[in-house]
Amino acid sequence: MEREEAEFRAANKRIVTMAEELRKAELVRDRLEGLDRLMGSYPEGHDMRTRLEALHVDRALEGVNEDIRLLTDALQHPRGT
Repeated sequence: MEREEAEFRAANKRIVTMAEELRKAELVRDRLEGLDRLMGSYPEGHDMRTRLEALHVDRALEGVNEDIRLLTDALQHPRGT
């Protein structure tokens, strides 16, 4: 009985941790999307746009979106968390 409770608590802790990571990743995505919109507000060749483009926000967004997809999948289909 105690072993089952310990396993349940451990699984619950992993789920909570993943949910927190998902929340943080979504915040990062939102901020990167805002930065991408801001970058687009500058005309091509503008110094600030060039600086922002050098950050490769598009690649960062792709990676964050993949992380979000994986975390969401793991939370929806725990597979023995």
